Amino acid sequence: MDARTDHAGVGQDLEVAVTHDQAREPQSRRADASIGTPGTVRDVFDQLNVMVVAWEGPQHVAVAANEQYRRYVGRDAFIGQPWSEVMPELEGQQFLEILDRVYASGETHVGTEWRFQIRRDDTDQLHEIYVDFTVTPRRDADGATMGAVCSVVDVTDRVHERHEAALRTAHVQEKYEAVHDVVVELQRALLSMSLPVLPTATVAARYLVAAKDQAAGGDWFDAFVLDGGRLALVVGDVVGHGVVASAAMGQLRAVLEELLRTESELEVVLGRLDAYAAHNPAMRAATVVVVLLDPETGEIVYGRCGHPAPLVVSEDGATRLLDAGIGGPLGTGAPQSLAHTRLRPGEVVLLYSDGLVERSGHSLDDGVRELSRVASDALTNRSLPVGASSSPANRVAELTMELMTRRGHEDDVTVLVAQRLAEQIEDLDLQLTATQESLHQVNAAFGGWLAAIGPSPGDRFALELAVTEAVTNVIEHAYPTGRPGMLNLVASVLPTGGISVRIRDEGRWQVPSSQATTGGRGLLLMSQVVDEAEVLHPPQSVQAPEGDRGTTVVLRHRAHRSAVMASGRSLVNDEGGADEFPDVGFEVSADDGEDGPVVRLTGIIDLDTAERARAALLGASRGGVRSLTVDLTGVTQLASAGVRTLFEVREQVLANRHELVIVAAPGSPAAMVLELVSLPYRQSTTPAATPA
Repeated sequence: MDARTDHAGVGQDLEVAVTHDQAREPQSRRADASIGTPGTVRDVFDQLNVMVVAWEGPQHVAVAANEQYRRYVGRDAFIGQPWSEVMPELEGQQFLEILDRVYASGETHVGTEWRFQIRRDDTDQLHEIYVDFTVTPRRDADGATMGAVCSVVDVTDRVHERHEAALRTAHVQEKYEAVHDVVVELQRALLSMSLPVLPTATVAARYLVAAKDQAAGGDWFDAFVLDGGRLALVVGDVVGHGVVASAAMGQLRAVLEELLRTESELEVVLGRLDAYAAHNPAMRAATVVVVLLDPETGEIVYGRCGHPAPLVVSEDGATRLLDAGIGGPLGTGAPQSLAHTRLRPGEVVLLYSDGLVERSGHSLDDGVRELSRVASDALTNRSLPVGASSSPANRVAELTMELMTRRGHEDDVTVLVAQRLAEQIEDLDLQLTATQESLHQVNAAFGGWLAAIGPSPGDRFALELAVTEAVTNVIEHAYPTGRPGMLNLVASVLPTGGISVRIRDEGRWQVPSSQATTGGRGLLLMSQVVDEAEVLHPPQSVQAPEGDRGTTVVLRHRAHRSAVMASGRSLVNDEGGADEFPDVGFEVSADDGEDGPVVRLTGIIDLDTAERARAALLGASRGGVRSLTVDLTGVTQLASAGVRTLFEVREQVLANRHELVIVAAPGSPAAMVLELVSLPYRQSTTPAATPA
């Protein structure tokens, strides 16, 4: 290490100590007996096997850092600089605020497994880390706080290993929680974890169960579309925890939703809800905020029954509180009032329970001010940008929950966010020729369109499977062999919530044969997996005008986004899944199993891959003269063409007095389809495949 780096990195305090030592020889000899010479102390400090950095003054000017720390952050010559200039990327990540707090209060602060994103060199690349740290005050001879010292341990590997282990044991943990944590499961059942999908607004929500006793309480949230097109946003809080509070919450939530759907005036709704709560002691003093948003115009009417004020964040990070429309808590008979405002395009409105802003030793106003800063940084993507959601609503919900609960939370915490989109989600409009290759094009385009909207994995699976079936029908049946015609797909997000898909051709409708034994299941699958599947076709005749010919399949599905609920520190981002499924592949075991050869299929089994699957199965069974096991655990989508293959092979094997055993994981996409078509299967103990 050269002299420049040594001086700049270790710190000026130790240099000063050497100078004082020379000036006060007798005193330094006495100090040497208990501390050691300044040079030795300096060497020991620099060789500590833990990262240490120290600051001085209200600007947190760096005065010392040992080699472990300097090497970790990859920056030299920062001694003498304010820490906000040395590591400006920490702005919005709640660490500089901790230095302010320690300097002002003289109290130690401890952080465990905090997530940060820092630069480790002079480039702009951010690295995500997890650290344990302790910030302690530095004091002068009079005991006054003059700065702070921080010791840091990188625990990134530990956190990642635990996350990977959690993924491996997720199915076991779910079973454990279902038995062990009945109250949390009750809360999950009482809450609506579904958020509407709209063309002009995005909704996101997080719910974190109280950390103190891990017993769910009375917080609740709701988001749904009313008949007039307005979006109802609700966050409420019943006093207490446990089964009684959860039951009271469930009743209030149900009554409020019914009132909102049947009463046109919000003032009447809140008045009747107040009267209802007055008859049940468990509901008295509950608080609630209701926001009715017209996503088209941005007009808002809202009322607060003793509840914290919603926060509005603009695209530039400016914030404002919706602190009007205040009334008393429910069941108290206090008068209720309403207020009106407007949400501009791109703005988000954030509703929350008081558990998000409550801090021991701090006022609620302090908590709200901190929330405003955090929400502003989240919307503008200034804090923790690496891997952040592309959806501003999701970012605000996720990061406000994470950053505001880092220092602990004793009550349940609820966050509900809605953004009014600056531009409506555009329709997907595909004009293709109905060939087998067009199925790939449809799957890729429709899958990408869905991924941008972000419906739940279950809804995405249902819509993709139904579209695959409808397009397959066009390819196979709409036109004469060798003379493919037009295929048109239009997908839209409905103003009332949900998704509509229209698949149209210009061919001639063919009534499915009642004699078919292995085909004709596409319509069945469509009608089973989506809410509505309608086939429209005009009277067929050769003389019919071009525009009056063909068939249109209309699919409608009330798709939703999933909210996130967790207990303790186990919040998980709800934006999972990949945009594409893996390609189909085959693996044939070398040795016979208990029921003959085992063929394992993976990926998508549809019109394009079903024939390859059929060849593999017939080859392994030697044309049906041997029993066979087909393992579908790795299959991520089983279309009707794949079902037809399984029926054909099964009939051939049975005709030779042998057995076809189908294996699928319970609850998997393959198992769901097998149950719909009444094709028997054996449950696998291996977890089902998911999109990679």
